[in-house]
Amino acid sequence: MNWTSNLEEFLKQLSEIQRGVFTSMSTTIPSMQSGNMPNFQEALDNTLKLQEEIVTSSLELQALLARLTIENQKQLWDNYFNLFRKK
Repeated sequence: MNWTSNLEEFLKQLSEIQRGVFTSMSTTIPSMQSGNMPNFQEALDNTLKLQEEIVTSSLELQALLARLTIENQKQLWDNYFNLFRKK
């Protein structure tokens, strides 16, 4: 796996999460100040959607990191055994 592309993907996802948080906050705060119940429900729905996206992205990142760790360990051990087989 290419670490550079994985890092770029991670930073892209992090940027998207941050953008979502700020969008959600800007949507939630005005609706809370107005006390308008339909806007409150919409803001709550948006917040829940954002939380779900954050959790999903986090789990995907954890899975990616686990796969990369396992692949790196496998490559290390393959190289180790191949080195001693050739001698």
